Amino acid sequence: MNDSLLYKISRNRVSLAGLLFIVLMSLVAVCAYMIIDDPSPGANEQNPEVALQSPGFKTAVILLNANHTAEAPWIQRLIFGYHRPYKKYPVKSVTTAANGIEVLTHYDQAKIIPAELLYSTEVDYKTYWLGTDRYGRSILSRLVLGVRVSLLVGLLAVIISLSVGVTLGALAGYYGGLADKVIMYLINVMWSIPTLLLVFAIVLAFGRGLGIIFIAVGLTMWVDVARIVRGQVMQVKQQQYVMAARSIGQRHWLILWRHILPNIVGPILVMGAANFATAILIEAGLSYLGFGVKPPTPSIGNMLNEHYGYAVAGSPLLALVPALMIMLLVLAFNVVGTGLRDVFDVKDSR
Repeated sequence: MNDSLLYKISRNRVSLAGLLFIVLMSLVAVCAYMIIDDPSPGANEQNPEVALQSPGFKTAVILLNANHTAEAPWIQRLIFGYHRPYKKYPVKSVTTAANGIEVLTHYDQAKIIPAELLYSTEVDYKTYWLGTDRYGRSILSRLVLGVRVSLLVGLLAVIISLSVGVTLGALAGYYGGLADKVIMYLINVMWSIPTLLLVFAIVLAFGRGLGIIFIAVGLTMWVDVARIVRGQVMQVKQQQYVMAARSIGQRHWLILWRHILPNIVGPILVMGAANFATAILIEAGLSYLGFGVKPPTPSIGNMLNEHYGYAVAGSPLLALVPALMIMLLVLAFNVVGTGLRDVFDVKDSR
């Protein structure tokens, strides 16, 4: 038990706190549409009358018919969201009228809502815990979905970068010779291209979209993985147990899979954590510059892009909240990576 990975990480309280934060955010991201107040796709239910409200803003709401009656399977609702059969319409006050209800809107206008437009005659209340954006959308709901996008891009980008980097690095380090020269030449060429510039080129060539984003990010982060794996494989393949496996005629791929890769899993995990943080930053930067996820799909980057101007116009939380979330996510993965480095005693060559 004392030698387990989780036990060793738990001895570093900062790394453990980072790990728990990542686990919590992952659970929130997976169940996002089941826990947020606005489960519509992209949390894009707009109410301009309550735009730019402060955190904790509470309002009365009436339920209007929304003409959405089709029930989607629960897995589809969990992944893509769903439209409720009603829309929450925020109002200041409600009084009963002969042919419906009379409401006072947040524009201080009195309106009569006919009974046939009402989904329910009951008055509900809604609290915007982080306020609303310029379209009257819930910032908290969109922030949760933005975290989902960031974690999804980070996860898939890390899977791609580790798959490509470990494969090429292992081949270069184990076989050497011509294979090593060709792969190292490719690594040097890729290393000479700035990461964001290469991502921009891929996005411009194949178009914007969530799939293109994580492919572009993943294909730009494998270089460091390949370089480190190559060095580790070159070192481990000189060990006696690897030479013994060769002497009894084991196949090369079996030697790599059974004897070499399990003994370099530490550096690979450390690089995976570091690449996760980098992928989140790159995705946020792309979305902020307008090359990332297309609105109205929320991401932390395009939330910053939409609201950075309000930081100096009296509503700083519109920009500070997504910026703080990016900082916490990146910090969490960095401290977990530091904890893994200490656990596996990985030397930092930088």
